Amino acid sequence: MTSTHTFAPSDFDFKSARLDLSQKLQVSIANMIALLQIGVAVILGLGIAREFLIGYVGAGTVLQDLRHFALDAERSIPAWLEGTTMAASSLLLLLIAAVSGKFDTRNQIQWAALAAIFLLMSIDESVSFHEILVAPLRNTFNLSGVFYFSWVLVATPVVIALGLYFTPFLFRLPAQTAIRIIIAGTVFVGGALGTEFVCGYLATTAGMETLAYRTTAATQECLETIGMTLFFTALLRHLALIAPSLRLAINN
Repeated sequence: MTSTHTFAPSDFDFKSARLDLSQKLQVSIANMIALLQIGVAVILGLGIAREFLIGYVGAGTVLQDLRHFALDAERSIPAWLEGTTMAASSLLLLLIAAVSGKFDTRNQIQWAALAAIFLLMSIDESVSFHEILVAPLRNTFNLSGVFYFSWVLVATPVVIALGLYFTPFLFRLPAQTAIRIIIAGTVFVGGALGTEFVCGYLATTAGMETLAYRTTAATQECLETIGMTLFFTALLRHLALIAPSLRLAINN
């Protein structure tokens, strides 16, 4: 006769099976940064190679226009990389805000505000909310030239206001962290906003299919991605600086 037995929670020794995550899960910041940099270099390299291929061969190839590697395109691998880095930065900023609450309450609000901003940026990278502003502003004010992509009229004062708001915060940070964030922000804003003026001018004077426009647009996306990568690595290094013995614990 075969006996049956129903397993119950008491049959398992959960206490002895638990892992001490603070000892078992060890993360190398240097390795994470190296892997991220390699991934970014590969994806941007493929995007640049795609631009050269389209420029010399044309879009009518076996692989068509290789849209999934296009630097200046939605729903592409470079766009996914940038949006993912923004979302990851938001999570890391939230973690830094939580850690800062223990010993650096002056900066906790700013870290949390940055987490919210980068979360919104990651969402916008996927659904392009900012493009809703382009047609209404362009048609209302009959914009062209450097203001052809008219969302810059809204983005510019917002960026200036945020820069002024976060300036005292940057002065309170360790010097190496502040410098890294400033460099990352300069590269990203220079790409996202600065080159957008140039793209607008080229779009109305030369056309979007010209080599000049495509090169500028590709440069823009490269600067945005590099800026985000620099920012994410700056956050990783800052977290390692302020919490070198950070431990992860999971409570039920």
